[in-house]
Amino acid sequence: MSARAFDAVVVGAGVGGLTAACYLARSGRKVLLAEARNRLGGRCESIALGEGFTAPLGAHELHALDPRVARELKLARHGLKFVVRGMALAGLGHGGRHALIVRDVRDTVRNIASLSRADADAWPAFHAELFALARALRPRWWEARPPKPLARRHQEVFEALRHVSAAAWLDSRFESDVLKATLAFDATVAGYSPYEPGSALLLVWRAAQEMCGLQGVSAWPMGGPAALAAALADAAKAQGVEIRTGAAVEHVLMQDEAAAGVALASGESIAAPLVFSSLSRRATLGRLAPAGACGFETLAALAHEPVTGEARIVLALKSLPPFNGMAVPATARFVLAERLESQAAAWSAAHAGRLPDELTLEFVIPTAAEASLAPHGQHVASVLVRPVPAAMSAAMKTQLTARVTAALDAQMSGLAGSVASAETFTPAELAARYGHPGNAVDIHSNWNQRIMTTIPGLYLCGAEPVPAPSGRAGRIAAALALGGGK
Repeated sequence: MSARAFDAVVVGAGVGGLTAACYLARSGRKVLLAEARNRLGGRCESIALGEGFTAPLGAHELHALDPRVARELKLARHGLKFVVRGMALAGLGHGGRHALIVRDVRDTVRNIASLSRADADAWPAFHAELFALARALRPRWWEARPPKPLARRHQEVFEALRHVSAAAWLDSRFESDVLKATLAFDATVAGYSPYEPGSALLLVWRAAQEMCGLQGVSAWPMGGPAALAAALADAAKAQGVEIRTGAAVEHVLMQDEAAAGVALASGESIAAPLVFSSLSRRATLGRLAPAGACGFETLAALAHEPVTGEARIVLALKSLPPFNGMAVPATARFVLAERLESQAAAWSAAHAGRLPDELTLEFVIPTAAEASLAPHGQHVASVLVRPVPAAMSAAMKTQLTARVTAALDAQMSGLAGSVASAETFTPAELAARYGHPGNAVDIHSNWNQRIMTTIPGLYLCGAEPVPAPSGRAGRIAAALALGGGK
């Protein structure tokens, strides 16, 4: 067994791990980034689908990339460019009556008026309140330092929303089923139900994000989300980070009850006083840390297996039929969830181990923004279905593919006949590919609670309040470890 010394070892080359490695190396530390797979980027991955098709898999748009990471690591210089900077949000309704939400408030009002005049009148005030509160809460979610007290009006709304479900909040403002269900889809992340108390804050978190200088939007980078991973990897190499793929970490080494490096599956030991894990808290403390090092009470709290998850389906299309009904931009982020009650029923069915009767899903058409991802005139669709049971049989997987295709065909007549190939990934298959996202992180907790562990020198650099390619946890984990806290 050999031993090599570094100032820091980062476990896992997802967005959080790559970001932490960059910041550590910028501070002059000698850094090793160890990735078990033979590729970098974690869930920011593209796959080949049939002949000539390229599709995003783990993430199919970006909406939470930390602006400081993009700016301070100069990711644009490392090749990160955006084709669409502000994707519209389109909730597909029955009979072609869609809820189309765009950046311009007045245009959104006109779009919503076709569904409900009352909802159109209510939209400006709701949008202003949501975005103002989201901006006020950014320090709580974006910075390592304790945030300054909120203004009284924001504090009152924040305290109220801590106990309010997304469904109840939206029901109090709007009457259109498709509008409420479309907005509520973002509150179904990480196993939440939109009827769960406090889930309203998930909508605020989403609105707090900034992409390409725009608040609360999704964006499509040239080359897909995999381009973010490539830019971070290039930045890490430029900073002198040693990156090793095919280097699975077996466990964290300890000395005097503190982290002292890692042992690789190959038998090699890497000495380092700082260890950063982009794996989930559960995987880090339950698998990598020595037994009992973090306390049995902590392990017991992380022991519960999730019973629901999300599935991904990628479709290669010979053509792209137009959407039925109201015109919507093909570069939008589409949500198919017509009623809040559908989402509640889907959550109950998934928890019972069944596919929901009414699927709730989100999809994008990457080739509408970047035609080079498919042969001329052909297209790719990327679909996220949630919730579904975490454990799915082969028959359920086949059924899910057929039902998703039929659901899309109902909105785009002829789509089912244009499918050249399809590939479906269940929650278990995604977990085997990327590692399990782990238990939902409490959105009310501070960064110390999310990133620090009970083991001195061991930090979690992928612990985001809401799972999304961000890099913010990596930036803040490096700052906390180095004593900056900025």
